[in-house]
Parts: sequence; C-alpha cells; structure tokens
Amino acid sequence: MAKLTNEQRDFFQTIYEMAFSNPFSLDLWQLEARLFPQLNEYENILHKPAMDLIDNYWQQLHWNKKINRLTLSKKDNNLLTTSWLYYHYRCYEEQFDDYIQTQKQQGDTPLVLPFGKELVNDFRGAGFSEAETAHYISLFFQLRRGFYFISRHAYGLSSSMRQLRIKLWSNIFTFQSQWYLDCFCGYMEDFSTLLLGETGTGKSFIAEAIGCSGLIPFDIKKQQFQVSFTQAFLAINLSQYPASLLESELFGHKRGAFTGAIEQHLGLFARCSLYGAVFIDEIGDIDIPTQVKLLTVLQDRYFCPVGSHEKQRFAGRVIAATHQDIQALRQNQQFRDDLYYRLCSDVIKIPSLQQRLSEHPQELLGLLKQIIQRLFPQASEQLTLKIHQHLVSTLPKNYSWSGNIRELEQCIRHICLNGSYHYETAVSSNNRDEEVTAQQLLQQYCGDLYQKYGNYEAVARITDLDRRTVKKYVLME
Repeated sequence: MAKLTNEQRDFFQTIYEMAFSNPFSLDLWQLEARLFPQLNEYENILHKPAMDLIDNYWQQLHWNKKINRLTLSKKDNNLLTTSWLYYHYRCYEEQFDDYIQTQKQQGDTPLVLPFGKELVNDFRGAGFSEAETAHYISLFFQLRRGFYFISRHAYGLSSSMRQLRIKLWSNIFTFQSQWYLDCFCGYMEDFSTLLLGETGTGKSFIAEAIGCSGLIPFDIKKQQFQVSFTQAFLAINLSQYPASLLESELFGHKRGAFTGAIEQHLGLFARCSLYGAVFIDEIGDIDIPTQVKLLTVLQDRYFCPVGSHEKQRFAGRVIAATHQDIQALRQNQQFRDDLYYRLCSDVIKIPSLQQRLSEHPQELLGLLKQIIQRLFPQASEQLTLKIHQHLVSTLPKNYSWSGNIRELEQCIRHICLNGSYHYETAVSSNNRDEEVTAQQLLQQYCGDLYQKYGNYEAVARITDLDRRTVKKYVLME
C-alpha cells in the first residue's frame, strides 16, 4: 500500500482544512498563509498559484488527478479525494458564477448546466460513481451560491458585516462543514432562522442569501438542477395584508371557503418547493390565532388551506424577520413563546447603517459602489465618487441614517435627480426649542409609517387608528 510522505500529508491536510473552512473567516486566511507566507491579512490566495501548487504535489505522486482508492490508506485517500474536490470546485468557480447570473435573469425555469458534461466526465475519470457525481455537483453549486449571495447581499468592510458573513455561512452549512456533509446535507429544513434589525437594514436581502442557497439535486441525464434557485425562495411581508386575508396568503384557501373566494388559491407554504425556503417578513405583526396555526406548521410540517381539512406537507425551510423588539412583544404577550422557540434555531441581528459607518472609515464609499452598481449597472466610477464627496461634505458627521440602507438608496436617487440630498431630522417631543402639537407628531408618525410599509392598513393596525384617519394624516404630510 502506497503512503504519502510527511511533507505531502501536511500539504494535503492543509488543503483538506481549507476545503471545510468558512470562506469569510480569519481561519481560512491562516490556512492560506501556511502555503503562501507572503499573504497580507484577509488577502485571498490567487487562483492560479493555488491550483499550480496542488498540481505540483499531484505530479510528485504521478497521480494525474485520478483517485486510486486501492493504493492508499483510508486516511490518505480521504485527504487526496478532498483535495481533488477542492481543486475542481475552484476550477469551475467562474463558470458557476456565470451560470448563477444567467439563471437569475431566466427566472424559475431551470437551465441546462453549460459545462455539466465536462464536469461529469471529470468525476467519472476520477472513479466517482454516478450517485456521488450528482451529489457533489449539487454541493458545488450550493457552495458557490452561498458564497455568491452572501458576498453580494452582506457586503461591507465593517467588523459587524464581517461577522455577519461568517454567521450566514454557518447558517447554511453549519459552523462545522464536515458535520454538514456527514449529517445535515439536504436536511436543513428543521433549522429555522429569525432575523432582527431596524427597518431598512436589508433583512430581505439577507433572507434571500439564505433562501437561495439550499441544496438542489442535479439530474445527470437532463444536465440541469431539479428546480431553479429563484423558484426555491418565496417571500411574504405580513404587514401588507389585513388580518382577514393573512391566513389565506399563508395557507391558501379552497374555492368557496369564504365570500369572495371564487377560485382555489395556493398559499405561501403550498407554493414552496421541496428544496426551498419561505421568508415571512414582519412576523411580529401577526395576531395570536395566526401564530398558533403557524406554530403547527413548524412543529408538524403539515397545514390545511382555509375551508379544507386536507393536510398538505410543507418541506421547506422557514426564515422570519421583524424590526420590532421581539423580547418586548413576548413580555407583552403579543408574541407566543412557543412560536419564538420554534423560530430561534438561529437568531441573526442585522447591524444598522450608523453602526457600520462608525466601525470602518471606508464603509460608505464601498456601499455606494455596490448599491450604484446594482441600481445602475452602466454608471461610471465617477458617479460614485461624486455622490460620496457630496455626502461627506454636506451630511452631519454622526448622521443617524434612520432609514438605513433603504434611505441610502433613496439618497443616491435623489442626488442623481436633483444634485443634492436634503437630510431631515426627526421630530422629537423632548425638543423644547421646537414645540409641536400632538396632531403634528401624529401626522409625521403616520407619514413615516406609510413610507415604511406602503399601505394604509398597516399604519392603521400599528397606530390603532381607523383607515380614513390614517389616510387624512398621510395626505396632510
């Protein structure tokens, strides 16, 4: 039986550990620094030197990138197999990124993997079975989607955003990726997630990063994945629906279930695929009866549409979010403890924009680049620099950014249209120099809520006012 030398074993052990490391963590940099001591902190190794180094070690073994499972010990074979998988995952990164972007544009129809046959042949040539090949291609695609969406939806130079990216990767692949591979791969539906954070911090983007990164099986014969990742993620904002329609939107209804139900309606849980996730935004707004029914779905994995006794199974993952103080809601008995404990497998706090800007001096410029590229793909770098210069020179040093990322996006649009951004300060009842009436406070509060939620029903429910009164105050604003 062949054996690796100590030097070879140390090298492939490092590759093994890199393969199972969180790509956003300092641990990975430390492992990379073993191979390339000249690295600066947080600098990733260059693609070609890393691949060349693995190639060199394979040539020493006369291995030629093929796995011979009969000539090595189990431990050594495991190291080489993992290095082979890592090598090929890295080799196809850019092609997977292109495929992800194309699939996003195409939508819910799964596309043929353009390089699928080439990748399948690589696996076959290395001695993998067809089942192993399909499984690892599914895993490659999941890993790449996880990195793609986290790096884009949780961008930031601040320490809080670095920690958020690390936590999101663990949310998808667990903190110990070997555990994920051995125990949880394809079985993450029981791990729910609760996102907390101020309005406008980007909770929906974070939810999308998680929801679009689940494991989706690969069909070797069709050369495509069983569903599009765009179809696998479904979202609902509960504040947009009155209580009378909320249950129908979540669980669906039968034709004739209530007045106006002229046809059958599939709710959020029924539309979710076997490999998908649902995002329930503003979960703090739902009433207690609906909370009880939602708890049943999370516990038993079954639900019944309104007007039906037929049980339907839900197999997806649940991501929920609220901008409210969830602990205060629990203390006031507005949110059930048992529902909270079904949602809190992982509780992730999204940092405010003000916190992020206070942690890193270049956070604003980096955010502007990313947002402008997303909103206006054809914009030049000069536009980013001009907007950044305007904000730095006109906004107060410790401006609160009460609207967070959403306010920053609107700020960018405002500057593009008007050449300036006139920031507003919140009205405070404690400001004795600018006394305001109760009606003025209510007027502004209703206006702020309407800007946040976009409909009068949500504002009426929060303020405990009737819809006509809310509309009057909003229009006055």
